[in-house]
Amino acid sequence: MTLIHAPLKLNNVSVYSGISIFAVMGGFTSSYGVMVPYFRDKFSLNLAESGIIFFAHGITALLGVVIGTLSVSKFKAAYVGGLGAPLMGLGSVLIGLAPSWNITLLGVAIVGIGFGACDATISQFLSRGGSKKAVRLVNILNAGFAIGAVIGPILIAGAVPDLFTELLFVWAAVFIGVGYLFISNTSGYLKRDRSTAKPDGHKFVFAMLLIGIAFYVGVEVGASGWIPTYMIDKGYSAQVGATALALFFLSLAAGRIIILPLANKYSPTQIVLTSSVLIIFSLIFIGFTNMSLVGFSLMGFVCGPVFPTAMVWAVRINPGDPRTAGFMMFAAIAGASVSPSLMGIVMQRAGTEVLVWLLMVPAAVTLIVYALAAKQKIAEHIEIH
Repeated sequence: MTLIHAPLKLNNVSVYSGISIFAVMGGFTSSYGVMVPYFRDKFSLNLAESGIIFFAHGITALLGVVIGTLSVSKFKAAYVGGLGAPLMGLGSVLIGLAPSWNITLLGVAIVGIGFGACDATISQFLSRGGSKKAVRLVNILNAGFAIGAVIGPILIAGAVPDLFTELLFVWAAVFIGVGYLFISNTSGYLKRDRSTAKPDGHKFVFAMLLIGIAFYVGVEVGASGWIPTYMIDKGYSAQVGATALALFFLSLAAGRIIILPLANKYSPTQIVLTSSVLIIFSLIFIGFTNMSLVGFSLMGFVCGPVFPTAMVWAVRINPGDPRTAGFMMFAAIAGASVSPSLMGIVMQRAGTEVLVWLLMVPAAVTLIVYALAAKQKIAEHIEIH
């Protein structure tokens, strides 16, 4: 006998709690860049060793994405979307209490699994259909992530070394609270719609979008992961490094909010391509001037629209498939895992002053890949609701 499950239903509280989950996990995971100098001192690490934190988070987040993608339409949406939050809380407690670098990395791994699961499922719930409402929700969701990422590094910078453990306990409590709100206010199952025809040539474009998002996230996470270290090695204080990171994420959030009215006038293709070009120019500005704070702020602003808009682009050319966000998140976290870790290895030999030019490599690949996708001119399927 085939069971008929009720369709996914999100009320206002579940939507806001989903956005809150993104904000809290954005604040936490984006603070790894500020934690790196602290861990380097605490555990006597070099740049390459400390860079493993990004790889550990990324690899386990990939596992979380796989779990979320495989389960997103098979189990109750409340659980597949919400259980990752308390799991991240458990990991944050472990990081706060860790007596060694290996135990710290274990805590990061637990956070990574919860991060990936929430990323893949909640993004899919809010982006389904690719409608104008979905465009708004996905941008707000990712703006929430970026706003959290502004606050998180400032909190960590202010807490280390004396209040680090206590702050992470508070963070765990917040993870559990927002996870409970999402679970208790979400009902039904996300269904796969096999009746919607895919546009001709969508497979190639979708593949390009996956590659593009991997390299784009390599730029974003490579920058956010190493901005504090870059600023400190230029002679600034840890607080200035945290401020530079906060400005990057504040600008990232601003870019995602300001793009909302423009999303009704311009296609995802146009927005993503324009942003990708502007990222190149922002890196050139940082590389050839001494105004790093201004440059990283500009870079965050032009980066802002890329991720959520590329997500909507993918949903529209691959309609009806509940795994779309999971595939995109898998590609994104793959880029987030490899890029900052490789940068750490190179900078261990060449110094942090080459960071901007290291970022230029994935930025250029991002532009090329998105240009190839745009050249195909694939018709987008947009649901009206």
